[in-house]
Amino acid sequence: MHPTHMARTPYIFHFQGQSVAMGEPRFLQEIEHLLREAGEQPRPTFWNQQYLVDALNEYPALLESGVEGFGDSGPGDLLNSVGTDLGPEEFWEAIDRGVFRSTEWPVGNAPLFLGQRPDWLEHARSWEFDPVAPPDGPGELGGWTRLRGREGSGQPVGMFQLTDPDSFWVLGSADDLDHVMNLCRELAGYREGFGLATAYFDETARYSSIALPLRCKQLLQEEFFIAGVDCEPRFWE
Repeated sequence: MHPTHMARTPYIFHFQGQSVAMGEPRFLQEIEHLLREAGEQPRPTFWNQQYLVDALNEYPALLESGVEGFGDSGPGDLLNSVGTDLGPEEFWEAIDRGVFRSTEWPVGNAPLFLGQRPDWLEHARSWEFDPVAPPDGPGELGGWTRLRGREGSGQPVGMFQLTDPDSFWVLGSADDLDHVMNLCRELAGYREGFGLATAYFDETARYSSIALPLRCKQLLQEEFFIAGVDCEPRFWE
């Protein structure tokens, strides 16, 4: 695996006409602000809340995938997701409206500088749940496929326990996930659980996500630390 040399950005999940942003609270606070500026009603969640209660009732397939849901307001530093009832295109259109409406208009003859998405948001990575995404491994059909990403290895890698209490997802660039899947195959020879690692392909036949049993969490985090990989873990505990 390659040490991380690229900056963190948010993770955006799209499913069933909804979008959920996850990542560092400072990113999520700005995303929530921009959505409100756009006239939307984002729903934040915080670390003391369960996920996707309503969405899981309507879309049981998410039990096999997982993504975090929505709740009430709370302290900004405990913010762990921001959700809204918008699909991928509508989500980014709302973000751009929020950027435009946040523009400070000049006084008098001063020049006007239109606002732009901050770099960390422009480079945000996103995935969409595809119930028929093909697996590479013993898992069943259905996984998170990449919609927006950055090329190359050395990017931060997300480890997300989403709706399933017994598993988690690894999310990153296609190049980084190649290395993660190879590591899982090596560990499968002598560590329990890694033989169940299942990667899911995107439309370019590259890995978009990897599902693993929860018992693999600690060892994988240790391997990332040793390799100098910036791991962003999001687990219920």
